[in-house]
Amino acid sequence: MLASRLAAQRHRRRPDFGLAQVNIVLLLVLFFLVVGTIVETDELAVDLAETTELPLERLPRPLLLIDGEGNWSLDGAPLGEAAVVEALRAPPPEGQPNAVYILAPRDMAADRLLRAMQVLLPAGRTVKLVTLKAGGP
Repeated sequence: MLASRLAAQRHRRRPDFGLAQVNIVLLLVLFFLVVGTIVETDELAVDLAETTELPLERLPRPLLLIDGEGNWSLDGAPLGEAAVVEALRAPPPEGQPNAVYILAPRDMAADRLLRAMQVLLPAGRTVKLVTLKAGGP
């Protein structure tokens, strides 16, 4: 009898947060769409560094200069490809790195540069690149 006087217990529903999560996600999508349209294309451009003066005498040695016509000179002396490889086969002086520095024009075709690096492989030296300024040496 006592049990009948008590009100039946109601099952409490837990609040559903799924709707709030969907709203937050939609607001974030809208935010990023708006912000993405505000960014101007000029802000995405990158200005590359350009050397205006390059003192050749201060560059590391041995320096292999490849000019626009494909002529090679090692430390200022014009040489052919085979002569450069032979000159670089000799071990470097004590305390200097076992490397050759290639100085090439910035508009040199990549295939020509890769070919030059391939020719230098038998010399057994590490290759490091330096670029010329836009107007030449």
